[in-house]
Amino acid sequence: MLCLLFILGMGMAKAQTLVLHHADGTTTDVQLLTQPQVKFQDDRVLVTSTVLDMEFPKQQVLRFTYKGKTSAIGSAKANAAVRQENGQLVFHGIKAADQIAVYTMSGIRIPARIRRSGNEATLPLTSIPSGTYMLSINGKTSKFTKR
Repeated sequence: MLCLLFILGMGMAKAQTLVLHHADGTTTDVQLLTQPQVKFQDDRVLVTSTVLDMEFPKQQVLRFTYKGKTSAIGSAKANAAVRQENGQLVFHGIKAADQIAVYTMSGIRIPARIRRSGNEATLPLTSIPSGTYMLSINGKTSKFTKR
């Protein structure tokens, strides 16, 4: 029985996990085998999976990371200053020196017409075909899907 508990414990330790880092210094781990989905709705972050549903204030979730075997994405940061508006992604708080790039899921950079005006940048979604993409802003990467 003790051996069985040890083996189960070892399996759990190696499980791939989504980690939410909160403003108060705490973390929340969600095993990827439960197929978690993260959604941003108004001022809330919703995490739903096959076994649980969680809800957090958006301003309290600082970033997401992964434990276990990683993909090509080291981390993704939640950014409340990005929103979809009139068929485009709008970024607030962007500086002139900020590097913005769009990549296919296979890592190929695509030409994207990113327009800048003051501290705001826009990415017209009509300029790219439907699909899933990686958006990189100063090395911080997030995924989005154009339908």
